[in-house]
Amino acid sequence: MRVALAAAAIAIVVAASALADTTRTGGSKERRFFSARHGVGVDAPPGWALSQHTGYPTVLVALVHPGGSRISVAVDRTTVKDAAALVEQSKPGLLAQGLTIVQTAPGPHDGVQLEARATRRNQALRQLYIVRKIEGGPDARQAVVVTLATPATDLAAATGPFEWVLAHLTFEAPIRLDAKTESKPDAGR
Repeated sequence: MRVALAAAAIAIVVAASALADTTRTGGSKERRFFSARHGVGVDAPPGWALSQHTGYPTVLVALVHPGGSRISVAVDRTTVKDAAALVEQSKPGLLAQGLTIVQTAPGPHDGVQLEARATRRNQALRQLYIVRKIEGGPDARQAVVVTLATPATDLAAATGPFEWVLAHLTFEAPIRLDAKTESKPDAGR
């Protein structure tokens, strides 16, 4: 997997001008996203809006809070063996964006959670890196990166919704195993 996956996930949530509609949604269908192509789904926490207009083909969905916090879910094929290797592969891209890595620790879904700060932008970043085996050959793997970007002062308030999203991630077998990432985002279901 390319470092572009992590960079795209960060760019979509850190960007000041989000393409998302930040209106609150009430129905559960409006808060649920599932990509059959990638076999990954997520529910938006209450009070967060869901946007499929991310502008990045590997970023499936962005969850946006009216206060400025953003959570994105990025998915791509990878050749790394596990989440720890994915984190190591992504570190140079994070550092190049002016982020300071504060810590890494085991996370849910057999993943690795990373904490980073961009002091210059007063931004906090929390990511969960997951690598899962999928059908398509003995070494077929998929990288899933869930990223929270928030003003540093809002990290405590955004932690609950981020954990809620991680608890509501769903995984199934991807339907289009042989399809490469297309130039436009997956519309989900």
